[in-house]
Amino acid sequence: MENNHKTIAVIDIGSNSIRLQVARVIDRTYKVVNDHKATVRIGDNVYKTGKFSEEAIDTLLQVLTNIKTIMDSENVEMCRAVATASFREASNGQEVADYIKEKTGIDIEIISGKEEARLMYLAASYYFQMNDCNVLLVDMGGGSTEFSYAEKGCLITSESTPLGCSKLNYEYLQGDIPSQAQIKALRQYLTDTLDTILPNAKVTKLICSGGTINNISAIYNKRQNFSDAAVKFVDSVFSKHFFNEISGKRLEERLKISGIEPTRADIILSASILVNLLIKRYSLDGFYTLSGGLRAGLTIDVMNKMGIELMFQGGNTDVAYARLIETGKKYFFDEKHAEQVTRLSKILFEKLKNILSLDDGDYKLLEAASMLHDTGTHIAYSKHHKHSYYLIMNTELPGFNDDEIAVIANVARYHRRSMPKLGHENYAALSSKAREKVSKLASILRIADGLDRTHSQVIKDINIEVIDNHINFNLEVDKNYNIEMEKAGFDKKKDLLEKITGMSAELI
Repeated sequence: MENNHKTIAVIDIGSNSIRLQVARVIDRTYKVVNDHKATVRIGDNVYKTGKFSEEAIDTLLQVLTNIKTIMDSENVEMCRAVATASFREASNGQEVADYIKEKTGIDIEIISGKEEARLMYLAASYYFQMNDCNVLLVDMGGGSTEFSYAEKGCLITSESTPLGCSKLNYEYLQGDIPSQAQIKALRQYLTDTLDTILPNAKVTKLICSGGTINNISAIYNKRQNFSDAAVKFVDSVFSKHFFNEISGKRLEERLKISGIEPTRADIILSASILVNLLIKRYSLDGFYTLSGGLRAGLTIDVMNKMGIELMFQGGNTDVAYARLIETGKKYFFDEKHAEQVTRLSKILFEKLKNILSLDDGDYKLLEAASMLHDTGTHIAYSKHHKHSYYLIMNTELPGFNDDEIAVIANVARYHRRSMPKLGHENYAALSSKAREKVSKLASILRIADGLDRTHSQVIKDINIEVIDNHINFNLEVDKNYNIEMEKAGFDKKKDLLEKITGMSAELI
């Protein structure tokens, strides 16, 4: 079977949980088809005795036997399983890995902290535009924390430290309610360690990963009524407030806080202390979190070893644009048509933005809607504009918040058929400002789509001239092509632009 049809799996065996991700390779991207999690604290005994207990080994075997069953049901053809800090520190780590392979056939690779940091950086590069900022990436596990620093997209340093939240909790935060002296001692230890390993350069973006820190961001998102996503932002005010909220509580009281995972309630304080120290150190207004980071990095790495370079890789690629193409590919869109409509939308945007009172920043929303406007055909061609709305609303688009995704989805929804109406629930749910933006951007997308009616990319450029109450469009096209269908598409879809501007739109 060729690479672009393979089903691959990665397994992340951490100190606090074991995660399986199964993905289908699609061209130069992948689609997750199964994600399984078992929250098991197999590392706890390692930090107390230096080795895996019999109970931990039995638990590990049971979980991985179940995972093997899932992989078999998904017809997985290639798998990479990695283990991190707990296996690195356990005196019987390799012995346990050999035992698991004998019993399940799963070959566990005990990776170094440096390799763990590299994979996390690879994942962050998939989700974030890294070449325009100085990034500190912090991956906090149960037994270790990896720090990676990058300037303008170039990885400068990576350090693996024994600052895992379970380990810190065991060593410093004893007792049901840790004392102020214990918290102060932990802060001092972290500060001394950070002074040694972290750069003096200005960090402009803090990206954190790891289940416990991700639990903090999930709580924040829930309280703010934000949708769940792999990438989240947590502001510094909440981060400090959350520390104050949990630091004086007993375990049973923390367990009553909505959103705290029961298996992380006892170790979440150490994660909160670390992230607040970093925010203060670099005078940041908050931090980003990335869930599933190691699994994403592993999946990308496996694909790279298969000879597949993902869209975001290979130079100064616009990560957001690459992710739009990848999203389209997952829904088997017509890539050439999407790129042509996006190109024409950009031309029209630049020449109509003053008439429509649009800002340069609005183009990113139009670009996303243009690339994804036909993804709904993956469900059915009939009413595909409505299906596109549904898919975009339920697809993760890194770089866009919930309100922006709602605008993008609505713009795509109105690329054909009826114009926006307050009688449409999806449109009425928007703010008045967002509705106005949707109508203006959709007026551009409708025309751009009409000018590639045959999906043959024959329109090379568009010149626009405004005379009195008329917007005249002059198309540059190879004379060998018949563009009657494109002309008809323009006439059919100019209605919204005419309604918004009060001008007539004509081809000349």
